[in-house]
Amino acid sequence: MKPFDDNAEQYRFWNELAGPLWVANQDEMDRLTGPFGEAALANAAPRPGERVLDVGCGCGSTTLALARAVGATGAVLGADMSAVMLQRAAEQVASADVGNVTLQQKDAQHDALGTHEFDLVFSRFGVMFFADPFAAFANLASALRPAGRVVFTCWQGPGANPWMSLPERAAMAYFELEPPAPGGPGPFSLADPDHITSVLERAGFRDIAIEPAVRELSLSGAGDLHGWAEHRLVMGSTRKHYLESSPEQQLQARSKLIEAVAEHHGPEGLRLPGAAWVVSALR
Repeated sequence: MKPFDDNAEQYRFWNELAGPLWVANQDEMDRLTGPFGEAALANAAPRPGERVLDVGCGCGSTTLALARAVGATGAVLGADMSAVMLQRAAEQVASADVGNVTLQQKDAQHDALGTHEFDLVFSRFGVMFFADPFAAFANLASALRPAGRVVFTCWQGPGANPWMSLPERAAMAYFELEPPAPGGPGPFSLADPDHITSVLERAGFRDIAIEPAVRELSLSGAGDLHGWAEHRLVMGSTRKHYLESSPEQQLQARSKLIEAVAEHHGPEGLRLPGAAWVVSALR
């Protein structure tokens, strides 16, 4: 897959850094995002025989859940720009022995996804990284049949997600950086419900509903937090500075993140609240 210019940075990130890291920590990441994905699946209520597009399918957990729901008479296309995550998804699909799943490496903003092909477009945290969300959702809308539906999860703002914002602020302070400008691709790009509504309406969707989903997140076991801190630094906006630092500086950066969440780390591990939106709309 040759990346489109405006999404080239995201392509590199999900193929070279985040994708391999996610695959290596898939169980942990599924525990983190799974409860929100389950809320979105309940909202979407995929039915036997339906055709579903899973956007940003990653390692395939939601793709398999959708495939089981639509059954042998239905079909699921899992699309992601990360080749390494799709490889893991293919392994999961093969192990599950389901015959109604297709996996493709695609940029959902630009690549053709079919015209009026799907009854449902679904995504668990896979729609916040588009360079042009208006164009991306218009492309997704064109893939839906008339009266088809879209259901996705996206993160609420930083204040509602201290599991991300606390370590991010600690990392920015350690590297003496200013916070990144809001509005670009990233985990909080769809945090504002008014912005979500505007994007979906411009893309041709109607009957838009935005519902909160709040969960306590289990981020680590009761032991050492350096692995968690490494993960957050590589996934966060200071990753370039962290990866280019000396081992001693990296150790100091991880220690700063651990200090920032120390009061939330106890015998049961690191626990912090997380909040997402479950968004649904009709074509």
